[in-house]
Amino acid sequence: MKALLLVLTCLACFSPLPAQGSGVLRVEPAQVTKEILVDNLEEEFEDVTSLVVTNNSGRTVQLARETVSRRQPRAWTYRSLDQSSRATPYVLTADEQQNGRRVTLGPGQSATFYVAVRPDGVAGTGVLDIRFTDVTFPGTVLGSATIETRVAQQTDPSVAPPATEVRSFPTAVRLYPNPAAEKFFVEAPRGTRIGRVEVTNTLGRQLRSFKGEAGAEGYDIENLPDGLYLISIYDDSGKKVKTLRLLHREFGA
Repeated sequence: MKALLLVLTCLACFSPLPAQGSGVLRVEPAQVTKEILVDNLEEEFEDVTSLVVTNNSGRTVQLARETVSRRQPRAWTYRSLDQSSRATPYVLTADEQQNGRRVTLGPGQSATFYVAVRPDGVAGTGVLDIRFTDVTFPGTVLGSATIETRVAQQTDPSVAPPATEVRSFPTAVRLYPNPAAEKFFVEAPRGTRIGRVEVTNTLGRQLRSFKGEAGAEGYDIENLPDGLYLISIYDDSGKKVKTLRLLHREFGA
């Protein structure tokens, strides 16, 4: 995938939970606004937002989620994934995509949820609500989050297209190929040297750790089971640069 993130800004702020579920769940961030500018808006481009839900009550909550699209271009597709799922957003059933699996949260426990939007090559703005309820109290919203995503394609009429296709140098850290079958590579902007790359599953368990640049060999994930993984990239000073999502499939498609 040759689509490059040119600009990605995520402004998160916290809003109070609905009055009927006040104090039970804390959703962080509760409101997200993203403005994404890409220089090549391909069909495979996808953006992911993570939400952390914490049970602030003194009882165990049988957590369920519901995604409600308030506004989006017709071509856009939203997918959601929770940390207990072993499937990826691409193979969840229709019911799981809409309402998700039940997640049990004891007092003080947290769960991470991922919301992915695929614009399918279409620029525009989408607004999605994700609402969390307790299945033992139907209809009671314990917490919610709103995600607004604006996607646009970079255009500059003053710059003539190159005579031959030239691969742009990345302006943001990215992974390719994605999905990956046997190995993946990390691209980083000029001035950023990769010091370490870690592969973890969605439960936070570290499965692989690589030192330094991969070069032409790439980072080997051939023996990992098919599924969704989180790739944490650190620079040569040990500072985390970014964590990105990688889908591993046997045939990479």
